[in-house]
Amino acid sequence: MFRRPNAAQAANPYIPGARILPGRATCSADLGTGVRYHLYPLSELNDLGFFARIEMATDEDSSLRAHPDFNLYVLCLEGSGQVRLGGTGGYGVEHYEFEAGDLVIVPRDVPYCLAGAFKAVALHARTNAFGKAAPHSRFCHPVLDYLSCGAEDGPNGAYLFDPLCSQRLEVPVPYGSVAASPHRADAEALYRNVTPRDPQTGDAANQAQELVNPSVIGARLLRKAVDAPEVYNANAGNKQWAFPLTWTDDLAICIGATHSSISDRDRPFDSHSHPDVEEYKYIISGRGTVTIGDGDPTVETEVYDYEAGDLVILPRGMPHVDAGDYTALYFHTRQSVFGKVPGTSRYPHGAYVYTKPPRPTKEERAALNEPGTYVFMDSRETLNVFVPNPIERIEHNPTGLTHLRPDLFPGEPG
Repeated sequence: MFRRPNAAQAANPYIPGARILPGRATCSADLGTGVRYHLYPLSELNDLGFFARIEMATDEDSSLRAHPDFNLYVLCLEGSGQVRLGGTGGYGVEHYEFEAGDLVIVPRDVPYCLAGAFKAVALHARTNAFGKAAPHSRFCHPVLDYLSCGAEDGPNGAYLFDPLCSQRLEVPVPYGSVAASPHRADAEALYRNVTPRDPQTGDAANQAQELVNPSVIGARLLRKAVDAPEVYNANAGNKQWAFPLTWTDDLAICIGATHSSISDRDRPFDSHSHPDVEEYKYIISGRGTVTIGDGDPTVETEVYDYEAGDLVILPRGMPHVDAGDYTALYFHTRQSVFGKVPGTSRYPHGAYVYTKPPRPTKEERAALNEPGTYVFMDSRETLNVFVPNPIERIEHNPTGLTHLRPDLFPGEPG
């Protein structure tokens, strides 16, 4: 991640970390699972522990694995496939079919395998929604190997990988087997009948499948056609779709958006930052530009061009503005890599506003906030909570701190 900074990034040397990880500069790897990975070089600075483009063209991958301590998210870009959950480790078998636009959520600790012919992006946060960090600052991608295990068996092995899966750290297997108690069936029935369910998805078939493992809370598959209808976001001038994430998720938002350079003339982005988390933007198609520093006189301007396949990383607290013709996937984690929880469990998507650009209609003007506003939103940006703003103003020290005082410190140069 620590590439030699270009001229733009050198403008703010106190903010470390890459701003863009180019799609053409990923690490391509076949990890022996039947899936082709294009891995992005994240570092311990990042809120993500793993991000990859994946390509699959086989009936089923040759692994059965789980990821302890966090959810894995797979967004299908092209084609279609299936995900099988459970079948070992004491989990019942769940099956889900997915297609382009759908978001697969593999719950923490649950074994899974994928099948089909599809292209997708896969990612997970470094720290999950419940505050448990992925187990190592460098080896932050843990895997439990369940291949050829029986229904109640524990994993064959446990490993920690770095974000590029270039090194594997073997660790003791956490458990051996699952011993079911005589009242297991009664316990499962209680979970199904009285445990509050997480109503993320409106797909009835998916809701029924989730009850195979009723103690595992949260949606496994969010369908774009059902759960994320396309809308117009007047604040950003985007056509977008937002998945209904909840407190069980490690992501605060997962939003797809299409932007047009035509709208930039009359509807430029407002400059804003996210004080507690990084913003990630994966460019699905097209190209655009991000400007960092607009509206904050204490931040030097950085400008970057991006194109399809790039992963844009906007550091926490850095104001930014987008422009161009592109379709992108936006996502924030629920907690930052440094353990700071943004917002609240219901409103985890926080933003601080720096500018209020003009808008051509009354409706669009009403969608913008005044500079200095601090707002928290839900995962779909449908509800806003305006909070007392801890930032009164942003400015350089009024004395400039550019000279000494020889009248107070004799002998010192003026």
